Amino acid sequence: MTDNLQTTQYKQCVHCLEQKPVTDFLRRTGRRSGPASRRGSCRSCRKTRSRITAPITVSAANQEAAVQPAAPLAAMPEAVEAVPASQAKPAVGPAAASEPAAAAAPAVAPKRPRPSKAPARTALAGGKYRPRPLPANYSPTDASLLRTTRKGTVWMRGKTDKGRRWHQEIELELAVTLVKERAAVIVNRTTIRRLFSNKDFRSYILTRDNYTCHFCGQYGDTIDHMLPRAKGGHTTPDNCVCACNECNQSKADKDIDEFMREL
Repeated sequence: MTDNLQTTQYKQCVHCLEQKPVTDFLRRTGRRSGPASRRGSCRSCRKTRSRITAPITVSAANQEAAVQPAAPLAAMPEAVEAVPASQAKPAVGPAAASEPAAAAAPAVAPKRPRPSKAPARTALAGGKYRPRPLPANYSPTDASLLRTTRKGTVWMRGKTDKGRRWHQEIELELAVTLVKERAAVIVNRTTIRRLFSNKDFRSYILTRDNYTCHFCGQYGDTIDHMLPRAKGGHTTPDNCVCACNECNQSKADKDIDEFMREL
């Protein structure tokens, strides 16, 4: 009959640096801890540290004595004269015997303060952060007030043709362009709001230009970009004009100056 020999595993304590059985260490808990994960302090070191850092209890009599204010010097019957250390007499009695005992008492190790992980800005519910408020007399079209979030982007929000709200993250350069070209307004330092949905924008441009082609002066019912989108133009009121179908197809992705010379 063979005996099943179980090998004892050892681990080094981080405080006393001694090799001790694994059973002297507490198990680690958490999602990333493995089945054999143990903490760094052994049983004896944990007891020693808990004894050192134990809170000191003060009796009620000592608390009352500490609360009472000290008597003023004027109320003392006799003035106390300072005695040089060379002429001072050594204390005799139980008070003198208690001094070495007090000196030999272990000092309480102060607890180190944990570093604060709080962010610089005030956190709101849901993990969001309040952006810096805008000035009282700010203009919603002043693009210089925009700032990026911690991700380096700006939030843009708006509504679809059916009235459903949407939001997305865009670059700061694009947000500044949309505000300057009157396609969006500033909500706060990190958010802009798109003024038009696709349907409303088309209606606004055609009504503004009175359904007249910007290039030939005839009736137009399409929208064309002055600076083509292929060359960095955006769908904004300052960059879009009404155009007829023929001019819109002829211009394609040409610049406005080049197309006007060909007419």
